[in-house]
Amino acid sequence: MKYTATLLILFSLLGIFNPARSQEFDQLFDQGVMRIDLVFSGTAEETSYALSGVKKEQYYAGPRTNLIDAFNYGDHKFVVKDVESGKIIFSKTYCTLFREWQTTDESQILRRAYPHVLRFPRPKATVVVEVYDRNREGEFQKSWSAPFDPSSIYTDPGNPYQCETVDLEINGPIEDKVDILFLAEGYTAAEMDKFIEDARRSAGFIFSEEPFMGNRQQFNIRAVKSVSQDSGTDIPGQGIWKNTILNSSFYTFGIERYMTTMDFKSVCDVAAFAPYDQIYILVNTDKYGGGGIYNHYSISAADNLQSRAVVIHEFGHAFGGLADEYYNSKVAYNDYFPLDVEPWNPNLTTLVDFDSKWKNMISKGVPVPTPEEESYKETVGVYEGGGYVAKGVYRPMIDCRMHSNKAAFCPVCSAAIEKMIARITGH
Repeated sequence: MKYTATLLILFSLLGIFNPARSQEFDQLFDQGVMRIDLVFSGTAEETSYALSGVKKEQYYAGPRTNLIDAFNYGDHKFVVKDVESGKIIFSKTYCTLFREWQTTDESQILRRAYPHVLRFPRPKATVVVEVYDRNREGEFQKSWSAPFDPSSIYTDPGNPYQCETVDLEINGPIEDKVDILFLAEGYTAAEMDKFIEDARRSAGFIFSEEPFMGNRQQFNIRAVKSVSQDSGTDIPGQGIWKNTILNSSFYTFGIERYMTTMDFKSVCDVAAFAPYDQIYILVNTDKYGGGGIYNHYSISAADNLQSRAVVIHEFGHAFGGLADEYYNSKVAYNDYFPLDVEPWNPNLTTLVDFDSKWKNMISKGVPVPTPEEESYKETVGVYEGGGYVAKGVYRPMIDCRMHSNKAAFCPVCSAAIEKMIARITGH
């Protein structure tokens, strides 16, 4: 690949290939997962957390090295510290639907609560868990912390569901691969064969395009047969309400095409039946829509004519931390990317700190900003318009999977995805 040398340099700087920064996993952690269930609540200007429970889960699928998240991505971060030494032994960055809601008009007049889940390899000794939220200036600030003893009698090993799992494609041990887990949403017991076929087809969509195609051997794919009482999903704008296991719905934040679930606790309960790094919720509907939230989940319709494009685009959000590069579609957000702050997403810039982005991938002689002209159609540059606004936010190419959703991933987005694959697999 053209940018292999550049990627190797970036990985080295991040410490991905530095053995000195690897963790002594077996000394620090037992088998399984410690899961902390929290509740977000707040308004546009305020966020608070409350503990709702502690659980023990069976499967930790993440790497045994690279336990400290090297990417400064996401709207949130949590860190796990060993109490005795004070050392950070695990960290993860991520986004949530709650933070998106905080940029909507409703958050100015109403207080809401959302379930929240933190998962990390089960520690052998007492740890302190700290949650950080990114502030308006783009910096992480600590919002909540608490100690947790893995031997506590109050750690719940139970699960309210009973679900069967299916291995769709296994290419190696869970600690060495990116593990994608498809969850069934809006499929009845009689529709489980359809779900498995839909999951196979959707996985095929992801790996039909680079850089996923060339890295297919770095992934495992599984599916959970999570049964719903009703077939389909909620469509509030049409007065349609369904009894489904993950409580998904169109019209999130009043946008018809935006399909999500606010019930992340149930999502994690269902996902607990198999190892995973990435959750993909497949919804039994032919209506156009979906969503992707970084290190949270992807979701999309199984049967829409545009499902291929939607599946790939949403997985770009959830897996690669890629931002939307379009600016001409209706959204519910207000000032989602402040123009005086450099976005954390690898594929957008406000030019506040462009040195930290794809500056080294721009050829000599390409102007910055770059005019959106035919002569630059296949050129990495800095094109104005992205992140839901036409002015002040810039994208890497005239078109990309994250822009029109008709083109393939551009070189900048592809490089970000390959970096993420390397971090999770340790390769």
